[in-house]
Amino acid sequence: MKKINNELQALFLDIIMERERVMKLGKDDDDNLLSMLLKSSAREIQEQGKKHGLSTGEVMEECKTFYFAGQESTSNLLAWTTVLLSMHPHWQVHAREEILRVFGNNKPDYDGLNRLKIVSILYLQLSSNGN
Repeated sequence: MKKINNELQALFLDIIMERERVMKLGKDDDDNLLSMLLKSSAREIQEQGKKHGLSTGEVMEECKTFYFAGQESTSNLLAWTTVLLSMHPHWQVHAREEILRVFGNNKPDYDGLNRLKIVSILYLQLSSNGN
């Protein structure tokens, strides 16, 4: 556990240091949670003093929280979707057809996932009313 924790800390520290470097160069575009967190902390330090901003260790802990929470919620979403589709095999056919139409034999990508309308609607309908 210590080895894994040390590896995670090293990875997060590299990511944080790189993001801070990019921010100092003025090339950051604020499109991610880490940038917003770092900028907010920097603003607090500037306005209130050093003891009010987040330390690098605190930023790493926040990164861990968001990373693991994201992993768990994604895992739960996929498991629940699988359960719902197994309970409603007729919707599996529609979902499978849409996925094959959008991706064919290609690896799924972000743009393609946004085009999966049936899959998105099915999930919302099945999870809200169990039909």
